[in-house]
Amino acid sequence: MKVKKLTSNNRNFIAMSIDDSKPKTVIYLYAVSKTTGIDQWYESKIEFTNSTALKYFYAGQYSCVFAGGLTKSAYKNWFK
Repeated sequence: MKVKKLTSNNRNFIAMSIDDSKPKTVIYLYAVSKTTGIDQWYESKIEFTNSTALKYFYAGQYSCVFAGGLTKSAYKNWFK
C-alpha cells in the first residue's frame, strides 16, 4: 500500500491510498467530517490500472475518484 497525505482542500480529504501490488486498484480516500469530526473512509467505485492510479497518487489528484463515483469503504485505519 502506498499512502499519501493530501494538501489542505475544501472537501476535507486528508489522505489517499492505493494498492500498487496489483495490476488494478481502487483509490482509497480518508476524510474527517466537517460537522461531526468523525473519520470517514471511502474508495472509488471503479478500479484503475496500476499506472493510472500511481499517476493520480503522485500528483495528489484525489478528485479523479469522483468521475467514477465513490462509496464508503470497509478498508479503514490505513492512515493515522
